[in-house]
Amino acid sequence: MKKKQSLLIYCLLFLAVSVYASESSERKYDFSLFDGTLDSFTMRQMKENYMSAQRIAVDSINELCGEKTFLKIKVSDWINYLWPSLTMAVTHEEGHRSILTANHIGSISQPFFNGHGAAYVKGVTNQTLIDFRDSDKPSFIRMYLGGMESDYLMLRESEKMAAFGFDNKEVLYPDFIFRTLSITGYLETGFIYHAAETQSFYKWYWKTFYGLKEEPNELERDICGLDPFGATKALFEDNYEFHRYETPENFTKEEKDFITYRVGYRSYLNVLNPFLFMKENFRITDDFYLTGNIGYFMVPFGDSIEENLYFQYKGFSLSNLNFHFYARQNENYKTWFPSFGLELLEFDPSSWLSISTGVHIWWQPEDLSFYATDSFVGGAFEIKTRFMLPSSFEGKTHYVKNWGITAGTLYKSAGYMPGIEQHKSHFRFSLGLSMEF
Repeated sequence: MKKKQSLLIYCLLFLAVSVYASESSERKYDFSLFDGTLDSFTMRQMKENYMSAQRIAVDSINELCGEKTFLKIKVSDWINYLWPSLTMAVTHEEGHRSILTANHIGSISQPFFNGHGAAYVKGVTNQTLIDFRDSDKPSFIRMYLGGMESDYLMLRESEKMAAFGFDNKEVLYPDFIFRTLSITGYLETGFIYHAAETQSFYKWYWKTFYGLKEEPNELERDICGLDPFGATKALFEDNYEFHRYETPENFTKEEKDFITYRVGYRSYLNVLNPFLFMKENFRITDDFYLTGNIGYFMVPFGDSIEENLYFQYKGFSLSNLNFHFYARQNENYKTWFPSFGLELLEFDPSSWLSISTGVHIWWQPEDLSFYATDSFVGGAFEIKTRFMLPSSFEGKTHYVKNWGITAGTLYKSAGYMPGIEQHKSHFRFSLGLSMEF
């Protein structure tokens, strides 16, 4: 019931706001209605719905405010660059929650900042989390990382839309820059703690902004605390003394070095991105455009460095050819494991049909273990179609120019796939609604 109500509120709210959206934009917005389960939103489902909602909202605010300025800065910029700082926690916390839900653990997402300046997923006992750790270590670690995983996937989605012209960079950029700085800053918190050990200013800064105290009622506590620290402790050790809000005070030197130097330094790879400087792509020829970036995020068995390339060819007679290729280098304790993927995005053989498809292959450590040196091979295939229905709106004054339905299927073998909560082999069918304004 909560899922249905939330989805209804999403659609009604942003359909109402879209009345003010630019009539000349005619961009498509997809909303996921079903993504393999009726339990609650999946990570991908939340990403798709939030992305469409925030794109409509930003475009509407730009249209409403026009060229009005305050302190020589556009009023629309004041609004659009402020509200992601308040709403980003919605998708971040849902990322954590989706991992618990997929593992049949009930929880409550509280995506609004409390008196500590933190958003929580709560309603889980310590013993439930300990049992989760001892029965499924990779999924337990991923519980910590689900929020940052969701953030990272949304960064990649914004880049794809900008690179291939699915939306304007001015619409996508406010959420993108805030999320980039947020995930990079979160991954470098080891540096801040390291400085706090020796410098009084950083010690005050750490206690003020990161010094969470466990609430007396364990059901009111956040499941994760500081995500990178909890994940690091779980990567290195089994059956350790469980602390809800883990800090490096309980770390070995090797664990401190991992979170401070390996994760901390690699986090800066996320700023190696042309879109961070408002450059969505580079024109190579009249018909060929290219861009790319380097990214970094933590995974349930260590961390991952990723290279993305976005190719667009406009000379094909039927449709633009939009290709996304990525290569990942995943590392656990001291062993590297490669992954690759290729996607064809929004190929339009006709005015009423659009097809997106992707193939992924990976080598990952046995049992998704931090210390394993042997690997297994896995992969996934996915396809999504959008069917735009015959429209009766042509020539009439309607804010919705066209609408249609989306349907998708995905099959993955055993292994970790960003955005898919299950580590075992998994088949998923999805269904959604598409609107064009």
